[in-house]
Amino acid sequence: MKIFIFFISVFLCISINAKEKILLCKMNYGISGENDETDIEFRNLSTIDQTQTIYLDIEERWLDVESKIDFENSGGMYTKSDFQISDSNIFSVSFLNNNGVLIRKNVIELNRYSGFVKHEFKTNNETIYRTGYCELSKKQKLF
Repeated sequence: MKIFIFFISVFLCISINAKEKILLCKMNYGISGENDETDIEFRNLSTIDQTQTIYLDIEERWLDVESKIDFENSGGMYTKSDFQISDSNIFSVSFLNNNGVLIRKNVIELNRYSGFVKHEFKTNNETIYRTGYCELSKKQKLF
């Protein structure tokens, strides 16, 4: 009986843990360099020039280009980060400053129903805008 209770408690603990979803996104450059592109405008663009991996964990309030585990293991830190979720969109902004100089900033907006994503990556020297569509990965690593 004790063994049965032990296995049930282990199973419940495993199933309670938050699961990070891996999204594979086919991306191209944003249209206007502003954060106002729509999925209809995106469909008119034909050149897909990048596949971007995005990690999502709603329970842990995480949406980023790096998994939360990798971020924490590398000693990661952000000056500020914010995560907001609505019925249709998930929005995340995170940035790191060092002595008033912007090191990196990621702004990601993901539509929960269509998979349409807007991504702004900014450093002190450049800003890159990308839009695209995301699909759930099968979580298989190639290597």
